[in-house]
Amino acid sequence: MRIKADIISKLELLCVGELRAEGGALGLVPMPRKVELTEGEFCYHPTATLYTPDMTLRGYLADYFATGRTIDFNTAVMVGINPRLDLPAEGYVLEVRPEGVVVSGVDYAGAFNGVQTLLQLFPAEVYEGNFRTECRIPCLRITDWPEYSYRGMHFDVARSFTPFEEVLRYVDNLSRHKINTLHLHLVDDEGWRVEIKSHPELTEVGAWRGGDSPLHSIYGRWGECYGGYYTQEQLRQLVAYAAVRNITVVPEIDLPGHSLAIAKAHPEILCPIERNLAATAGYDTSNVWCVAREENYALLEDIFGELVEIFPSEYIHIGGDEVQMGSWRKCPHCSALYEREGFTDYHQVEGVFLGRVVEILARHGRKPAVWNEAIVGGNLTPQARVHGWEAGKKAAQSAAQGYSTVVMSGPYFYFDMRQSADEVGHNWAGVVTARKCYSYRLSEQGFSAEAQERVVGFSGAFWTELLSWHIETMPHYIDYQLYPRVCALAEVCWMPEERRVWADFEARLDLHKARLEAMGIRYRQGEPPKPKGRVITPKMVCTTSLPMRKESDLARISAYANDYGVRTSRTCREGDWILYEFEGGVPMGAVVELTTGYRHVTRGLFPSGVVEISTDGVEFEPSCTLRNGRATITATEPLRAIRIRCTTTGNNDAYVYIQQPVIRIEN
Repeated sequence: MRIKADIISKLELLCVGELRAEGGALGLVPMPRKVELTEGEFCYHPTATLYTPDMTLRGYLADYFATGRTIDFNTAVMVGINPRLDLPAEGYVLEVRPEGVVVSGVDYAGAFNGVQTLLQLFPAEVYEGNFRTECRIPCLRITDWPEYSYRGMHFDVARSFTPFEEVLRYVDNLSRHKINTLHLHLVDDEGWRVEIKSHPELTEVGAWRGGDSPLHSIYGRWGECYGGYYTQEQLRQLVAYAAVRNITVVPEIDLPGHSLAIAKAHPEILCPIERNLAATAGYDTSNVWCVAREENYALLEDIFGELVEIFPSEYIHIGGDEVQMGSWRKCPHCSALYEREGFTDYHQVEGVFLGRVVEILARHGRKPAVWNEAIVGGNLTPQARVHGWEAGKKAAQSAAQGYSTVVMSGPYFYFDMRQSADEVGHNWAGVVTARKCYSYRLSEQGFSAEAQERVVGFSGAFWTELLSWHIETMPHYIDYQLYPRVCALAEVCWMPEERRVWADFEARLDLHKARLEAMGIRYRQGEPPKPKGRVITPKMVCTTSLPMRKESDLARISAYANDYGVRTSRTCREGDWILYEFEGGVPMGAVVELTTGYRHVTRGLFPSGVVEISTDGVEFEPSCTLRNGRATITATEPLRAIRIRCTTTGNNDAYVYIQQPVIRIEN
């Protein structure tokens, strides 16, 4: 929650201009509330003692500093906890004098935050560990605390399983930027990643995709069985590791939609209705729990009963987003519930389901966190914390209705979005740069003054549909997508919005990049070079054997008028084809990029296929095969037509995306 104005006035904060003058040269990120430079400097020597009575902090500091015995007690760094400090929660005072450094936190979190600022005063090599370098630190006094109590980062390990060690690294780097909450997305359509000992089938089936698994591949790696899950012991280790670093782990089990992974282990959780699977070539993608089936709640009792023993967080995230409610309308039991209760919206049926889950959590002393769609029915408990991921007024509705709200609006805080038009990443929320993230202001996004008081903080999100595809050629994909955007998020969470100035932050970020490098973070260093050559659009007609949702869509592809692509009304079958015929031909030497499925993610494509070329538009010869639904060819002679022929039936979706070719020639 935001800090009260009376406390702010007591501490006599400096203005933005003074912040830049006093602390900007230090490159501190996020910028502290108050930085006062004083006379002199502290000379740190490797023999200096770093002392703290808190054994947890002592162990943490040992990861950074190699210290010997003290020669002079005054040449020391001391870190302590003083609850009598007149500071809000997580606040601290850091004072550097010629004789030493003292960090005092109002609580453990405050002391930890003070340590993070202290580390930024040292040379960047301190993040490499075993620091043994003499250095000088300017004398100063910092008084600091966060603007918001919730400073979060979401991590989706369901769509693409991430090794345990990488999750620990994720936590480490967040904590260095004073992020204090990890929203761990453990369960979705694409995977069940948490061990439930009373139901081992959940991971035996739901943790694996492709191959002979009932859960089929979507994001590439066709025919390969891949995946994984975290044991309860690993997750307990994660919780303990994060707690040392002042991070609370909030687990998410996404309900009642996004449940394909558990439905493959327990198909009986679905509504008992007839399903037409022709569009998906027989693969059932139903993913919504039946609300009226009483046995479902017994299964959920088992699941959450074990989950709360692993995660001590006050809140457990239960999803509530993007629920496909058509199955409830067809279900005799759910529709009877709808009629019996006199409901007017099937979101109210979702409210019944979530209400039952809330009761389960309450029996274990926990509260629910949900995505913003969950409040639409109007019957969600007021104890819920709402995570507003949608844009504009929708992000403000939960706060306006009285809910504690975490703002994580996609167009500003979804770090799986691309960072420029020609980069990797999703595109549905547009281009999301560090500057755009930094620019977010509640006062400009439809939040009334009263609603702003219910905003407990902000969170970034990192969804991993693209991870398994890019990790082969871009091992640092996670770092590239997160940093420096996480740095901008950290300051949005930490500083009052009226005191944030991009030019000031940008200058400090330039200095902070040396620290990122020492942390081992392979951050994005700027826009990548533009693709070589210029794009041409020779007159073209696109046709296909696949039925279209709208026949007029193909005309848009023929006119090069749809960069996103157009969608068919069923999946692919062996022998299906997409044909591009060029009236004047594709010139010799042109490079042609061909894509089936989405351009930015390996989904909705031809899992395998052959590219065929023709110089006369009549006779075709093979040119190459598809990889992940795409191919690139170079015209060694003028081409009149290019055809993509599918050699597989089914892509585990109910559609194929058809894209216009991208044709480049040298300038």
